[in-house]
Amino acid sequence: MILAVETATGACSVALSNGSETYTRYSEQARAHSQLAMGMVDAVLAESGCNVRDIEGLGVTIGPGSFTGLRIGFSIIQGLAFAMDLPVAPVSTLKTLAATYQRGRDDARKSVYLAVLDARMGQFAVGVYRWNGEQLSTERHDCLLSASAVHALIDQLQPTALIGETEKLLAAQENDIAARSMDVSELYPHALDLYGLAAEQHRRGLSMPIEEIELCYLRGTEAWTKRTRVSRDG
Repeated sequence: MILAVETATGACSVALSNGSETYTRYSEQARAHSQLAMGMVDAVLAESGCNVRDIEGLGVTIGPGSFTGLRIGFSIIQGLAFAMDLPVAPVSTLKTLAATYQRGRDDARKSVYLAVLDARMGQFAVGVYRWNGEQLSTERHDCLLSASAVHALIDQLQPTALIGETEKLLAAQENDIAARSMDVSELYPHALDLYGLAAEQHRRGLSMPIEEIELCYLRGTEAWTKRTRVSRDG
């Protein structure tokens, strides 16, 4: 049984699954993650008829995303991991976003997705992912770009879809992105898809102790990563 918690963006969601049955909760209620997240965990456990002791592994998004939002989800996972000595699968928020988009598609065509999150001050957290018809892989690692740099990347890559927090990017454009031959989808990552990515990491032996996981925040005019090492002292 794996529990996944996603609170890095404007949506808050959790998923609990044993591989055959899955239980989820999702909300886009603004600024309510701290009030909602733990209640969602309790709700999926109750619905599944499982006890917290039945959880065998954990999954969490580690960024980029809201500083406060990332800490909320990570704190829940940290508490469970320390209390029960559980392995954790750390997953990029942007890759989870790409997986959420892919789940909503009804075809298996090979595709390239450019996932974006609004990083404020005219900047965007960006990741590029490739769907080969069977699985999602990272084409370019997450970075921080200006709106003009994102437009240039779109021109260069000609992605199948631009997904995520696209509204400000579209508003800032000089060229008509919406008129190009790609899908534009405003959406948030979902813990159901985080679960899928986390389960694969657990299967491949890529999960790790919570104290070895670092949250990734993209900040500043250059793409630099502030890493917060989590210790048992908090």
